[in-house]
Amino acid sequence: MGKAKSVEVCDLALNLENYRTVRQQSEEDALQAIVATSPDRFWALVGSLLNDGYLPTESILVLKSLEPLSTLVVKEGNRRVAALKLIHSLFDDKLVQIPSSLKKRIVEIDEAWISDNREIPCIVYDSNERDKVNRIVTLTHGKATQAGRDKWNAIASARHNRNENGRRETALDLLEKYLNNGQNLTHQQRSRWEGDYPLTVLAEAINRVSVRLGFKNAPELVSEYPSIDNREALENIIKDIGQKELVFKAIRNNSVDFATPYGVPSEGSSSESNTSSEKKSNSKSKSGNEKEKKSSKTRAASSNSSPAVKALLRNFKPSGSGREKVVLLRDEAHNLNLKSNPLAFCFVLRSMFEISAKAYCRDHSNAGGLSQNKKGGREKTLLEKLNGITRHLTRNKGDKKMVHKLHGALFELGRPEESLVVTS
Repeated sequence: MGKAKSVEVCDLALNLENYRTVRQQSEEDALQAIVATSPDRFWALVGSLLNDGYLPTESILVLKSLEPLSTLVVKEGNRRVAALKLIHSLFDDKLVQIPSSLKKRIVEIDEAWISDNREIPCIVYDSNERDKVNRIVTLTHGKATQAGRDKWNAIASARHNRNENGRRETALDLLEKYLNNGQNLTHQQRSRWEGDYPLTVLAEAINRVSVRLGFKNAPELVSEYPSIDNREALENIIKDIGQKELVFKAIRNNSVDFATPYGVPSEGSSSESNTSSEKKSNSKSKSGNEKEKKSSKTRAASSNSSPAVKALLRNFKPSGSGREKVVLLRDEAHNLNLKSNPLAFCFVLRSMFEISAKAYCRDHSNAGGLSQNKKGGREKTLLEKLNGITRHLTRNKGDKKMVHKLHGALFELGRPEESLVVTS
């Protein structure tokens, strides 16, 4: 049975297996993960503690751990204990970026506050009561009740369901593999998605694409990842879900295939992976499938959807000298959340036009007389440069196909009210 007692904050250890994040290696890592997962809530908690001290309305739930000997591990209340440890300077303040207003208050905190909040009320359970503690934690967070202090999100619930109940959590397994092996995410994204990610959206997405990627089902796909043929396509889907650019509405849209812009094979193409025995035993169904396959067409994807634009950027491979900045800008454009930052995307795209036009003029300054400057020495506008490049590429507009390809950019840049026009 748990015993109620006051425990010094310095004697409490953060839980390295907190379900809100992946398993951490140290308390310092646990602190960083807690902050990264929900920074606004954490710093609001720090501010509240500085204002009013620790209000003993609910005790911290603690489990004695045998390794290391008699460590008091916090099972419920990790955010509160982490905040208190930070205020008490039990962590290096350089571990996390503390808001300047809070940092000043922590430095100037008085001795009375420190004395009043050195110990906090806890309920301490022996190591052999682990199952009882887990049941209490489940009732507190695992169920969507109003009594819960801070309801678990999808990731925390899935981790608890997998680790404690032994249930299969395919989407969570894939996400954790991706966070360790993914080739297209930043450190900040990795830290945030460890504890806050649209897991249910990912679950639906992989259920829809697993067969098209050549696997029997989603668990088999997750088991083989990252050693799969279409790794880049899958990782781009996972990333866009994390950035909330790919949502349920797009995945469930039956008129537009969300996966095609990512390079996922069309439906039916994975049937080639069937074994020979399956082919023999199902010859009738196979012939029917072949007829259906011949008559079926790949569903089109909207050319102005975020996945389609991202696919175009991925396939854009600048070549030649003087294009290094174009590559950097392409990567920057690809990493932008297009729905949240449309104007930033247009600005980066226009910069790509500008640098590409200058590089092309340099490459062909002799042949065809392409120049970046007017006769008086003043630099040409981007539209003027592109008009000259168009005449050069199309042999003075003789190549109609090329004229058609270049028309869009020239049209947008030729109208002063359009998004790509920068006037100052």
